[in-house]
Amino acid sequence: MSVETIFALILFIGNIVLLGILSYKVLKFGELEEDHLNPTDFAKNMNSLFPIELAIMAGLSVSCFLTMVTGWAVLKLVLLLLNLCYLGYHGHLYTEGKWKVDAANVWSPSFKKKAQMTIMIGLVYCGLCFFLYLYKSVPALPLSMHAELSLHSSRPSHTSSHLLCHQPPSRSWPQL
Repeated sequence: MSVETIFALILFIGNIVLLGILSYKVLKFGELEEDHLNPTDFAKNMNSLFPIELAIMAGLSVSCFLTMVTGWAVLKLVLLLLNLCYLGYHGHLYTEGKWKVDAANVWSPSFKKKAQMTIMIGLVYCGLCFFLYLYKSVPALPLSMHAELSLHSSRPSHTSSHLLCHQPPSRSWPQL
């Protein structure tokens, strides 16, 4: 597998994990609003998820940077800028201490509006990056598979040549 393919898969899988974390946060908000979860447990869940989310975003940004090192492209630059902007916003929240959820403020309308807006922006960001990573990783996969196939084809084969050249019979569709 090529380095480009490995980084593409790391970015794609990391983004799926980030989407899962944000979806989990949406589910926890739903449980809180339906009174299935008390505010203390909600705050504990949200506070434990933020450093994990920040670490994954930092890993994605480093992976984006390393893909830029392997070869320059406009899509890679766009992905790197998107990741750095989102990481910068979350880094700002982390350094200011504004990322912590206080159980006493969970029911205030301003907290709910701000937190839900942040999560929805994160979901839109991750959804956009999901399709960009998918668009980026699809061309990388056939290149690595082609390289592996050419590597395997250079080895001597013990199968007979008539088995390699056998093609299934062609079928034509009946005329209506």
